[in-house]
Amino acid sequence: MNTFKPISQLFEDGQPWEFLQYMQRRNPSVPAVASKIFPPLERESMSEQTKFWKLVIAQSDNLHCIYSDQIIQEDFSLDHYLPWTFVAHNQPWNLIPIPKSVNSSKSNKLPSDVYFDKLIKIQHIGITIADKHSSVSKWAEPYILDLGFSSKDELLVFENLSRQYNLKVKPLVALAISQGFEGNWIYQSGQAVTDV
Repeated sequence: MNTFKPISQLFEDGQPWEFLQYMQRRNPSVPAVASKIFPPLERESMSEQTKFWKLVIAQSDNLHCIYSDQIIQEDFSLDHYLPWTFVAHNQPWNLIPIPKSVNSSKSNKLPSDVYFDKLIKIQHIGITIADKHSSVSKWAEPYILDLGFSSKDELLVFENLSRQYNLKVKPLVALAISQGFEGNWIYQSGQAVTDV
């Protein structure tokens, strides 16, 4: 008796969960397998993340875009440092405010490593301001859980944040490049080029 079912039959039998488990087991290093197989009809709202960065911009002195060095105005876009099509989430540790024109230029590309330390610095500015000015500590949860911190106090120390970004996020950049995402993107004079 044949115990293997064709993939299409799993769906016909109403067993997509088994298929997802199979795919995740076979692709352990691929983030968000379920979202890639069954993409959401529309992306989640980023209103909370936008509110977070609006607070940061209002409380900081001239926050600069990590790519273009332009001062970030209130009319900004949120950039997924690791493309949404790779991670399939809107976690705040992967989002940064940038001018809309820069966001259009970057698209789904992975930034050059020259921006990585700037990513950490702007994130540190963001979490430090949020900690001082936000009455809700919920902002810290995704950083603590996803980046492997034991507490909010540990997260707020720049050296700890830098270490965890290097341990958790940098390997994801390399993984995304190995899976075909264009890497080494550099913003230059309003247009995207790739670093050779």
